[in-house]
Amino acid sequence: MRVLSPVGTFPLRLTGAHVKDRRPVVDTAMGVWRSEVIFEPSDLPLAVLAIGLIAAAFAAGRASAPPSR
Repeated sequence: MRVLSPVGTFPLRLTGAHVKDRRPVVDTAMGVWRSEVIFEPSDLPLAVLAIGLIAAAFAAGRASAPPSR
C-alpha cells in the first residue's frame, strides 16, 4: 500500500489491528512513523473490508509457511 502526499509517495505497512474504545483500529507504519487508523461508525463497511483483508493476508501467510515440526 502507498500513501500519496504533497511531498511524495511512501510505502505504508499494516502492522496490526485491535479494538480501542469499541472502535476497530488498524496499526500502520510509514518508515519509522507509526500511526493508528481509527474507524468511526460511519466507516463500518470500510472497517469490515480492512479487517477482512488483514485476516486474508494473515491466512495466506500461514498457508505459505513451512510446516512446523
